Amino acid sequence: MTTSFADAAVTPTALLDEVRRSRVAADAAEARILEVAVEWAHAHPVLEGVEGWRITAASAQPLSMVDGTADAIDLDDPEAEDKLGWLGIPPVAWDAPAVFAAANRMSTGAGKALLRDALILCHRLPKVWARVLAGDVAAWRGRRIAQAVLGCPADVVAYLDDELAPVAGSIGVGVLDKKIAAAMLLLDAEGSEADQAGAEDAHEVRFDPTPDIDGSTQLHARGDWKDLHDLDQTLSRVAAALAAGGDDRPLGARRARALGVLADPAQALALLAGRPADHETQAPGKQAVLYLHLTDLALLGLDPLAVNETTGRAVLAQQVRSWLARTDTHVVVKPVIDLDEDLHTESYAVTDRLREQAVLINPTCVFPWCTRPARRCDCDHLEPWDPAPDRGGPTCSHNLAPLCRHHHRLKTLAGWTYHRLEPRVFLWVDPTAHHFLRNRDGTSVVDQQ
Repeated sequence: MTTSFADAAVTPTALLDEVRRSRVAADAAEARILEVAVEWAHAHPVLEGVEGWRITAASAQPLSMVDGTADAIDLDDPEAEDKLGWLGIPPVAWDAPAVFAAANRMSTGAGKALLRDALILCHRLPKVWARVLAGDVAAWRGRRIAQAVLGCPADVVAYLDDELAPVAGSIGVGVLDKKIAAAMLLLDAEGSEADQAGAEDAHEVRFDPTPDIDGSTQLHARGDWKDLHDLDQTLSRVAAALAAGGDDRPLGARRARALGVLADPAQALALLAGRPADHETQAPGKQAVLYLHLTDLALLGLDPLAVNETTGRAVLAQQVRSWLARTDTHVVVKPVIDLDEDLHTESYAVTDRLREQAVLINPTCVFPWCTRPARRCDCDHLEPWDPAPDRGGPTCSHNLAPLCRHHHRLKTLAGWTYHRLEPRVFLWVDPTAHHFLRNRDGTSVVDQQ
């Protein structure tokens, strides 16, 4: 029997039904991953004589395992999980998170955060946890609550568990956050007062070092109202002086340029006084070091893009020319290093030129899903170095790769192995014999038959 087109046509109702079914299935899968995370953590306790996952406060001081409060931590910080206390949840073996994270196709830091949130839900928020497992509260909402109670006293956590469990799946994120804040004020007044007294510790200026393709980026500031008010007024004065000097850009663009002017106090004073600035004398620190990767076509003027290795982002060649043409900043252009040259040394110590080459070839840690910049990593010998050439690997271009300290330890002590297939391609094997292919574009899982 032939099915008519009308019978086979997809209706809006059918599509929406499919969305609903898929959402339920996705939520159930995310909840199951949290449940497995708890089981994995419980299966890898800290045994006597075995190193645990060392959790410290932002001050690098160990946190209490029972009570106390954790310092305010940016959860997007890749090292955040190493700055927060367990506070009432069981410790986990130091090498357990990496294998779990790799199986979940995420970085080790993200895996640690997931394990931590799952354990907090299970051990400190049992009512919210039960609703997550039942499919009534999405996993991401449960994790948001878990992150909010990090470091909170037991009575505050118990109160929030009672208050939020019935409504966590139905209220908006804004209402959820307000309820959490209200509970903190109600049950932890002393802690809230201490937070107010120590508010200055949370003041910061945070620069985003990763520019857009047009060369622009962002600067975030949190500080005393009076200080930032004065800065705002000064930016307006400098922007007005720039306009008086012929700068016809919009006010917002001139205020942004004024920040760069303030980086050179002498230039700022000259501009506000209406006299020319002396560009011969650079302000301390007004120096830019650019590691630019240009193709052969770019050298011929046929490729409009360059790669700024300092940020790992592509920039327009025109933007590079603009930076080089500025008279108020000293630009240092590093000499070219041939990435195909086979450099070597007879000693174990890695020379500056070898390290620089290794960083330029692989700009991040080469562990699966790790994004830590190579300049903050160890230079690892793939084959352990030995003074006898027939017994170990040399210190040379093809035997070095950047590994962050944690993943370096996993490779050395926890059963992880890897091999270089190409200069920028590595095959990793975890302690359970699962394979991962890592290259400059990211990580993929290699299926084993």
